[in-house]
Amino acid sequence: MKKILIGIVSVGILFSCAQKVEKKDVMSKAFSYYKKGEYSDARKYLKEAIYKAEGLTTKELLQLRYMLANSYYLDGDYVDAIVEFEEFLMLFPTAPQVPEVLYKLADAYLKVSPGAERDLTYVDKALEKAEELVENYPDTIYARKAKEIIKKATLIKAQHLLEIAQLYEHLGKYYGAYKYYQKAYDEYNEILDEKNLEFKIAENLLKLPYQYKDRIQDYENKISQLEKRIKEEKDIQKKYVLTNRKELLEKHLNTLKERIEKGREKGIAILKYIIENYPDSQYAEKAKNLLKEVEKSIQKSS
Repeated sequence: MKKILIGIVSVGILFSCAQKVEKKDVMSKAFSYYKKGEYSDARKYLKEAIYKAEGLTTKELLQLRYMLANSYYLDGDYVDAIVEFEEFLMLFPTAPQVPEVLYKLADAYLKVSPGAERDLTYVDKALEKAEELVENYPDTIYARKAKEIIKKATLIKAQHLLEIAQLYEHLGKYYGAYKYYQKAYDEYNEILDEKNLEFKIAENLLKLPYQYKDRIQDYENKISQLEKRIKEEKDIQKKYVLTNRKELLEKHLNTLKERIEKGREKGIAILKYIIENYPDSQYAEKAKNLLKEVEKSIQKSS
């Protein structure tokens, strides 16, 4: 956001010290090039009019500012369009062009967004502008168009959560994957594949033993070693320290075991729910197969 907004002040300072020009002449040229769609040439004279011309009325300045911002937008130069449209809103918050400017700002922010796999700063800005437009100018054509931007931005945010969940899953961090799949389900189940999210939540919960196997073994080994040291230790103070350390490790160990147990219970419940409620779906078949694997694993460990 700093990159986009940088230069707003400096540009004004640069032109404020420049030589004044005839308003009528530069405005005429600016309008002529703008109407012909020659926006690069138009901007040259628009800037001269805005920063150098004497005697501009508020109405004229408003129009020139709008044309400058819009010329960038129409040229596909969305970063500069964002800078100029944001400046326009600060200078003319009640202008009749505000609904259009909000829409084009939202659209520009969405167009410069790097996508679901990257930072969502610009997506959030697009959503913010589109929602402001819909809330404050609901009866305009731009509000209706803004609703499409809201849908697109919301989908990107949902996909962003899936990207994170899939990354955690790929890395074998199944608890983190479960958390992000659950978040995606809680916030975006209406636009994502609800059945798939339910299955992925269950699947990752049931994989928790694989994630924590080595850590549990490590805790158990350390606890066993501490128990031996506690028995052998004669110094009361040292024995107290060792006992506290053992209790802390046992607390961590129990937390992991409890997480695994609760995860298994919830995962099994979700699989049964899928089988019962989506019997003809691909997820029902997947749920049946996974449930069989879990039941075998439970039998082996009992």
